[in-house]
Amino acid sequence: MTTQTDPVILGDQELLEEYHRTDWSVETPAGTLHVRLDGEVPDESLRPSGIITAYNPASMPRSDEENRAADLELMRHVRSLGVAFRRTEAHGSDPAWTEPGFLLLGDVRPLLVELGLVFGQNAVVWVDGAGAVSLVCTRAGFAGRRPGQKIDL
Repeated sequence: MTTQTDPVILGDQELLEEYHRTDWSVETPAGTLHVRLDGEVPDESLRPSGIITAYNPASMPRSDEENRAADLELMRHVRSLGVAFRRTEAHGSDPAWTEPGFLLLGDVRPLLVELGLVFGQNAVVWVDGAGAVSLVCTRAGFAGRRPGQKIDL
């Protein structure tokens, strides 16, 4: 007999705390770069840019199969748009949790927000031209914001 546990549903504040603890690794020609919401991106070739995932829409856990299918669909979207990108991997406070995604290069914030809406994400990570890292809402009402608004942590 197997026991199935219900997924843990976190409130917005708890989710924001998890975002704040997350480290996104990006492979670059110079090596692995780490992006955090409390840091800056020193590599000028990655400014501006943004990070998005298709895993676990609205932070609701999905099966590995559903997540991989969503990731492939996001990859198809990104490639069809002709936007330069790099793969990313997010690591949170739980060492067992990793989540692949994409860092889209260039001044693509509106596109990033639109993709976040399409793929049901709460938010995306934005790196501005100066290298400052922020969280941007993509789900209406998340953290009391509208899609496209910066979320202060």
